[in-house]
Amino acid sequence: MNEGKPDSKLSQEPSVAPAADPFAPYSEASRAEDLAERRGRWRVVFPVISVAIGVFGMCFQGLFAVQIVFWDTIMASAGMVLTPPPDIIKWTTTAQVAITIPLGIVLIAGSAMLLLRKPLGAKLVMFWAVARLVLVVAGLVAAVVTIKPQVEWGVTLASEMRDEMRKKGVKEEDLPPLPDEAKAQSDGLRNMAIVSIATATWPFVMAIVLTRRHVRAEVASWKQPTNAA
Repeated sequence: MNEGKPDSKLSQEPSVAPAADPFAPYSEASRAEDLAERRGRWRVVFPVISVAIGVFGMCFQGLFAVQIVFWDTIMASAGMVLTPPPDIIKWTTTAQVAITIPLGIVLIAGSAMLLLRKPLGAKLVMFWAVARLVLVVAGLVAAVVTIKPQVEWGVTLASEMRDEMRKKGVKEEDLPPLPDEAKAQSDGLRNMAIVSIATATWPFVMAIVLTRRHVRAEVASWKQPTNAA
């Protein structure tokens, strides 16, 4: 009888170590590092997009202004004589371009500074965002004020284009119909509202990004400490 004696076989069996935690390498420090890396992507992604938007916007505004200001010359080179835009459209377009192009320069310069981690870049881009949002509101008001002359000019152009097509031998039944002024005004206001919302989206996004706590803290860390005299 071996009562009271430990089983030799059991005593000789090695103890099984607990399985290693597969997530052990992913420590709190690693998670914090990953979070910091994700948060730090803003300084590349958003400035690059802003530069692209600034360049595209300046080119679009410049071409639009050239078309309006040099309307007669452009139409003459195309072999057509069409009614130029009303003075109110010329003035509002000129004023818009005179403001948006300098703002585009501010956006591009500020975005480039953000890529170089210069704190002035954040101030420039924030200034652009606020000014651009104000300009969107002002542009929408100007568009509402000028919608009637815009539509009337559009109807006039459509009629003149029909005359040009007749001269080239296009049959009457093949000519495009004249737009209805009431419908054109309604569609124009709706399109202006859509364009205004689309135009305000990126300034609003950049304003939110630059006011986030970790972004402000990172921008502040870019400042070089002043050397004591």
